[in-house]
Amino acid sequence: MSIDARCQEQQAAADRMFMDFKYTRPGSKEQLQALATLSFLIGMWADFLTAEEKRMDQVLALEGR
Repeated sequence: MSIDARCQEQQAAADRMFMDFKYTRPGSKEQLQALATLSFLIGMWADFLTAEEKRMDQVLALEGR
């Protein structure tokens, strides 16, 4: 999956997190859930980028660089 596709896939979650922070009271259940979602998505990006780095290293090795 490309970075663009991953961003588009997560757009709805990002919009929901933004709305929860903008329109709910501080410390609300919605804000806490948004923070948990943000933390989860950051972890997913770390995994994705690590896998992408390994994939690119393999491609470069096959090309003889």
